[in-house]
Amino acid sequence: MKRIAALLILFAFSTAAFAQTKREWLKYADAAFKNGDYTNAASFYIKVIDKSTPFDITHPYAVKPYVAKKKQDTAAAGFKIFNITIAIAPQNKTKDSLSGETDSVKTVEVASTSDQYVVHQIAESYRLNHDYQNAETWYQLSVKNSSKAYPFESYYYGDALMKNKKYPAANLQFEATLSTATEKKDTNMIKLAKLKITGCYLAIDPNSVQKGVTVTERDSVFNTGTSSFAVNYYGDENTIHFSSARDTVGDPKKQKTKYTSDIYTLSKTENVWSNLKIVPGPINTAQNEGSGFLTADGTRFFFTRWSTTNKNECAIYFSRFFNGEWLIAQKMNDKVNLDGYKSMDPSVSPDGSIIYYSSNRPGGSGKMDIWYEAIDEDGRTYGEPINMGPLFNTAEDETSPFYHIGTSTMYFSSDGHPGFGGLDVLKSSFNTSDSIWSLPKNLGQPINSSNDDTYFVLDASQQNGFVTTDRKECKSCTSGSCYKIYSVTKEQNVYDVRGTVYNSETNEVIPNATITFKDIRSDWEPFAITTDAAGTYFYNLKEGVELYMKAQMPNFAGDAGTVITLGLTESKHFEKDFFLAPNSSGGTIK
Repeated sequence: MKRIAALLILFAFSTAAFAQTKREWLKYADAAFKNGDYTNAASFYIKVIDKSTPFDITHPYAVKPYVAKKKQDTAAAGFKIFNITIAIAPQNKTKDSLSGETDSVKTVEVASTSDQYVVHQIAESYRLNHDYQNAETWYQLSVKNSSKAYPFESYYYGDALMKNKKYPAANLQFEATLSTATEKKDTNMIKLAKLKITGCYLAIDPNSVQKGVTVTERDSVFNTGTSSFAVNYYGDENTIHFSSARDTVGDPKKQKTKYTSDIYTLSKTENVWSNLKIVPGPINTAQNEGSGFLTADGTRFFFTRWSTTNKNECAIYFSRFFNGEWLIAQKMNDKVNLDGYKSMDPSVSPDGSIIYYSSNRPGGSGKMDIWYEAIDEDGRTYGEPINMGPLFNTAEDETSPFYHIGTSTMYFSSDGHPGFGGLDVLKSSFNTSDSIWSLPKNLGQPINSSNDDTYFVLDASQQNGFVTTDRKECKSCTSGSCYKIYSVTKEQNVYDVRGTVYNSETNEVIPNATITFKDIRSDWEPFAITTDAAGTYFYNLKEGVELYMKAQMPNFAGDAGTVITLGLTESKHFEKDFFLAPNSSGGTIK
């Protein structure tokens, strides 16, 4: 949702000015920053700190942030001048809304200490605009200033380094943060620093690379406009829906389609995705429509809708398919959409009785959490919202839940579990026998990157899927990067079982022993294999099976076991040895 917020046009100035003073530029910069217009905020703050910008003789220049008043750091009487080459709005050269100048790359003389607040705000503006290259430059300068006003600047510098894949350098900054946080007894920052340190080690661990997985940026059918995201299946695996902000639909007098997202469908024929269509009916509006979910029976569609003017107005809506068309969408009740808080990214259980979603409502672990609750056939809730708990949720963000039916696995994104930089995709499988979710596991590279990776979905075969990511610099959006859709292909999971049959009393191997396999759910007829001269056996298993195994040999008591591939999301090689006890009576015990 971070990148989606960049689609909103939150701030505009109507007065053009060409010779503003430092004081005036600071006022404009603070206003832009407060309103979330980080592109202009960075540009205006740089004008404040630029040596060539004139002072206001009537009102001498002084740094006065718009936030709560704090005593500014005045440790140094003088200051050193740095020549910094920066890129203002580097992804698209736009006219400055105040000066009318077109900014691209320029060199600015910057005071490193006396303007510390402004240096900090420039760094923050680039970070919040997801321009991590420029954020790194300015946080580096801010850290050099060693300002007491910003004791944890090293954390955000490390975060920018991490997102730029400079993990060893980032780790040094997080270690410095940990030291400062320990000294100040700041438990929250201690946790964050430790989390990032773990993530840095994870990123450089070769075992974090998932073999047999390919992630590929999709073509312009998917990725046109300022942002494309949130693929999900629309009735079957040959039809998908996704959200995109592109100049293809809408009344330009009512909405700016370049910045307003709608929901589209694509169909696949002979492995080619085409036939782009906007979801028909009243689902798409002049507001933003995003991440959606079509129920298994195809009759209910849940989706996210948020305001074009207020990024905090974000709620889940519901539409029913009736008489061949979608009805006007209704906002779900306050059990899901609590007033004043965001709810988004709906996903519904296979039987349609449970809705999973992400929300920052009270009672969670921190920011956005994964929640669930019971719903009826009309999309109305009849239970209380339940937090997925600390196994899933952290003090940071958890978003985009996706429940994979065949493996009873929940995929979701988080930047509160150890990861590679931004939001990472994790998975947790549900064990139906004891009703327990497994410990979430990071999917590793290349599915995850140093930036945000979210809205992961996977087909029934577990070989094809999609992920939304901002890992690549974007030239068509206003931030340093924006969401694009990538395909995920995985090699087929491989399962097999091998082992040896032994005499339980002598530990000698038993050749020609019979091993019978029986499907516990009785979907297949039983079959058998025989051990070789060394008493060993091997068998390739299918996915999604539960097999009862029994080893037998004349004049020996049998031995049994089970092997289960149902619910597995990765290849696995099973080992099962059998120990047969000699039968003193000479008969075979079955």
